[in-house]
Amino acid sequence: MLNRMRCSMALVWLLWLVTVQFEILEALTSHTRPGCEQGDQPPPSTRVNTTSRLASFRAALAEIDGSFQAFIVGSEDAHDSEYPTEYDQRRAYISGFSGSSGTAVVTMSSAALWTDGRYFLEAEQSLDCNWILMRSGLTDTPAIEQWLNSQLLNERSNVGIDKSLISHSSFLSLQKKLAALSQHHSLLPVDSINNPVDRSWTVGRPPQAKNPIHALDLKFAGVSWADKIKALRENITSKGAGAFVVNVLDETAWLFNLRGSDVRFNPFFLSYAIVELDRTRLYILDKDTRLTANPTDPETKVKLAEHLQTSASGTCEPSKAREGTCVEVVEYNPIKVEEDLQLIAQSKQVWITFSASFAVYSAVQNSSLIAKSPLAIDKSVKNKIEREGMQRAYNRDSAALIKFLAFLEKEIKEGRHWTEVTAGAKLDEQRKKLEYNRGLSFETISGYSSNGAIIHYRPLNHTDKKISTDSLYLLDSGGQYLDGTTDVTRTMHYGNPTNYEKECYTRVLMSSINLAMLKWPEGLYGRQIDAVARYQLWDVGLVYRHGTGHGIGAYLSVHEGPGRIRIVQTPSASDEPLRSYQFFSDEPGYYEDGEFGIRLETVVMTSHFQPKYDTAKQLFLEFLPVQLVPFETNLIELSLMNHNQVKWLNEYNAKIRETLLPLLTDDVLATNWVNARIKQISIEPSASSTPTLTISTVLAIVTVLLALH
Repeated sequence: MLNRMRCSMALVWLLWLVTVQFEILEALTSHTRPGCEQGDQPPPSTRVNTTSRLASFRAALAEIDGSFQAFIVGSEDAHDSEYPTEYDQRRAYISGFSGSSGTAVVTMSSAALWTDGRYFLEAEQSLDCNWILMRSGLTDTPAIEQWLNSQLLNERSNVGIDKSLISHSSFLSLQKKLAALSQHHSLLPVDSINNPVDRSWTVGRPPQAKNPIHALDLKFAGVSWADKIKALRENITSKGAGAFVVNVLDETAWLFNLRGSDVRFNPFFLSYAIVELDRTRLYILDKDTRLTANPTDPETKVKLAEHLQTSASGTCEPSKAREGTCVEVVEYNPIKVEEDLQLIAQSKQVWITFSASFAVYSAVQNSSLIAKSPLAIDKSVKNKIEREGMQRAYNRDSAALIKFLAFLEKEIKEGRHWTEVTAGAKLDEQRKKLEYNRGLSFETISGYSSNGAIIHYRPLNHTDKKISTDSLYLLDSGGQYLDGTTDVTRTMHYGNPTNYEKECYTRVLMSSINLAMLKWPEGLYGRQIDAVARYQLWDVGLVYRHGTGHGIGAYLSVHEGPGRIRIVQTPSASDEPLRSYQFFSDEPGYYEDGEFGIRLETVVMTSHFQPKYDTAKQLFLEFLPVQLVPFETNLIELSLMNHNQVKWLNEYNAKIRETLLPLLTDDVLATNWVNARIKQISIEPSASSTPTLTISTVLAIVTVLLALH
């Protein structure tokens, strides 16, 4: 009798387990999406048909010794770039989704794409019904390794990834996670020659970029490349290493005081560099032509070979190489880089960073030192020349944006026809006429009404909306200048906003001001102060799914590490505390799907702050505003703001009056527009206003975040 009861209980348990596993599998593989089920409304016209692409991809995957059942296609290139060249946009090609962040995973029978909250709406509108959209960060979204484990039903299955297109830390982490779920499933590196995207993308693929490379004059760079090499060699010696690998494009550009245009919106050129104590090598495409080409930029005075003090063929005299006064230039070839690293690693320890690809890691694995990049830190802390240049660039940029906003408001209120596309194009045209401008720093985000709720929206002809007076208009834009990189967002309403819209806007403004007002002890990370910005939104249940601030380069990347201000569950190994003389965006927001979006982005610079009391015997930092563009008074509900927030706003407006008005004397419309928005505010917060974000509240938030560190 007892045995029968045990058998019955075991059977019940087995049935329960099978049911649960089936439900989990169903959840992991469900891909019901609007427009993808029989009887649904037609899918959006923006979806990209990937049926033939996936068929060719799977055929190429099957040809890799027949051992791979799945393949991962990330967004990165061989340099861990945020924005790869058009040639390197493999994930965008295979999935049809062109947002800057996302990972595609393709098996022989299914395909899924993971992206974060900035791109949920855009991905839904881009991916066709061959794809499952995985919304990263939501509790019911499986991790990549979980989904793969649910899909790989063979007893032994291999998952491939191009070893040159993933950082070694990401590769090893994912490999470990997949193995933990199943001893039979393995993540294996694939040589770039076998990448199924490259093997199947044979029609319409742009050629790899190799545009002119320009020397950046010392009046913009502030420090010579020879002095930067010297400092790097001192860092290499202090680590007990013999060589350092530069694999990130903005670090190569900064180190050698060079700029290019291989990558859209970024002044970079495809490159690697290996710096040893007695030799420096720079790898670039088409080196012979680029080394001796006449400068095409009017501010560039020397040829590339002269700037690097090398020969026309890229060779160096040994003595000059040891002195660090000559750079050896080698033809760009990732396989050549790996071979050179293998030779160096036979006698020296090679310092690689966390972002180095698994291919680079494999080449030096037995003699590698893995640590943060000293170039990333040095690059982010701007020298005096760079700081002065950045402020001049932001002043010019702010004046141009103000002129445009004043013009556009008049046009809209007078009933003239403007759309997201035409307004964005007009601003782009005006910005490109400014002194030292070398293009945009990213694609202008011009979103009206519901399109403004798409965090990284890009206006296209088939999504274009007319800008009118009945909703909010979000404009996020920036430029690249020889003396700086700019980024600014403002949100406008050209009619009568609702009380709800005004409260949302005001709380975003209060959030931005709270962060801008913060003073903190040196040594804190951006993740430890992020909540200060979100407090006023959280207070009424409003959230935004993106970071609060990113670093900004000096005529480099508009998104620069290692410092960043965002909430993270697991800190990155490359994270660094905030330092003085770094530039960050301060950009909280709020987005209501299908209705509107609000973002206010003001660039600030970290600087030393002298507190009232010095009992802590510790350095303090604060933010100083660099971007000077007024906020919209018709969207501000002053009764919600506290005394300190109004005081900050008055001081910000006073700085606009002092700095920007002299740059607008030739434009009466813009001058009047500014004056209407920077009047001193004397109103005191009402008794019912939102409670002040007190120092004790800030310290409590920071204390909690420090405890989580």
